[in-house]
Amino acid sequence: MSFKFEEKDIERISELFGTKPEAFGNSWVWHLKNIEHDKPMVVTIYNDVMFGEEQIGPLVSAQTRHGYYELHSIMGFLLFEPDEVIFVCDLGKYVSCLIIGKGNTCSLYSNIRKEILEADFSELDPAVLLSAMQLSIVENIL
Repeated sequence: MSFKFEEKDIERISELFGTKPEAFGNSWVWHLKNIEHDKPMVVTIYNDVMFGEEQIGPLVSAQTRHGYYELHSIMGFLLFEPDEVIFVCDLGKYVSCLIIGKGNTCSLYSNIRKEILEADFSELDPAVLLSAMQLSIVENIL
């Protein structure tokens, strides 16, 4: 994997979240709180995770009251103003994304065919319309 989170990336993400992370070597942890509703979330970014014998790369996780979400082999991210970070994993014909919002929202899209991101939305099956609309914005970093 060639992508690695750098300090400037962490600063940009921190600015969007409105809080600084705790740093632990080559990883960062944000403890996010939403004062409007009592829904805490812990977001962690790890660089250099060993995924197998010869595959090393970044990993992002989000722990919420509703579950634990993890995306491996991150190849990039996009700040989607005003309040979301989209972490992207490119799997050839497929893309997976973990979208984390400042208000402690979290969405995971997994194994989405890239062809639907480029499709005419009016021709898509309604079941895939939301993922196509949400993820079409990441096309420029794939």
